[in-house]
Amino acid sequence: MKFSYFTLIHHPIASLAFVALILAFISLWIHRKPWLWGSFLAVSFIFAFLGKLIDFKIFVALGILCGAHLFLSAETKGISRLLAIFVAFFVSIALMGHFFPGFHNWKLASDLQISQNAYPYSLYLNYDKPFIGFFPLALTIPLIHSRMHWRGVALKTLALTALGVMLLMLLALYLHLVDIDLKLPHISAIWLVTNLFFVTIPEEAFFRGFLQREISEYIHAKWGGPISVIVVSLLFALLHFAFVHDFTFLSLTFIASLIYGSVYQMTRSIESSIFCHYLFNVIHFFCFTYPALS
Repeated sequence: MKFSYFTLIHHPIASLAFVALILAFISLWIHRKPWLWGSFLAVSFIFAFLGKLIDFKIFVALGILCGAHLFLSAETKGISRLLAIFVAFFVSIALMGHFFPGFHNWKLASDLQISQNAYPYSLYLNYDKPFIGFFPLALTIPLIHSRMHWRGVALKTLALTALGVMLLMLLALYLHLVDIDLKLPHISAIWLVTNLFFVTIPEEAFFRGFLQREISEYIHAKWGGPISVIVVSLLFALLHFAFVHDFTFLSLTFIASLIYGSVYQMTRSIESSIFCHYLFNVIHFFCFTYPALS
């Protein structure tokens, strides 16, 4: 099944559902107010319903997830907070694994050969996974809004990201997971958008901005930060095992998560870990075997 950009034009209602969802994400950094991001979400839901991407059953999962993060946005402690964390965690894992009914994710292409001697790649527009990160970003994760704050973390982010991405690329080559493969695939434009808004941002918001931050604050000790990075990285690699049964690949996934988590821990900025994760994905896509050598 080959990919054509005309597919998006031929299905304008479904396409607009994802455009509205992207605008909802962007609005969080422009003016994080419920009336604004909520309006974009409402428009996205209407288009998604008309485009047959969802049905009403999704609002059970999304209502529970939003309620849990809304509860966590308050200064609550003890068992009640721990219970809300577990609810948000398990609902998010179910959304990430596409287990909740009512979502009809859009398969744009399958068995694409992005690189020679690579595993075939399938391109999806998933409507369920983005919400694992959207609600934490909208309700609990501190975001950068001022130029002074951006300047304060920019240099540290660039330095840490450069070191981290270089290490990951060298390890991937050394472990023979990829080869150098400079290319400009036909799906580049749609991949750049979907990977940022429907993969990288949701994953970093969930794993780093939500889980890592909650674990670190719960331990509340000198080693709380490093422990939270390791625990979340083990979980990050374990969840990838559901898709890739290769120990070498999972080892690199674990190390990648250690780097993303360390960047977040050192900068205390979710934007920093998003930048690091996305830059690694982009370099991997354009410069090396994608997704990996078969």
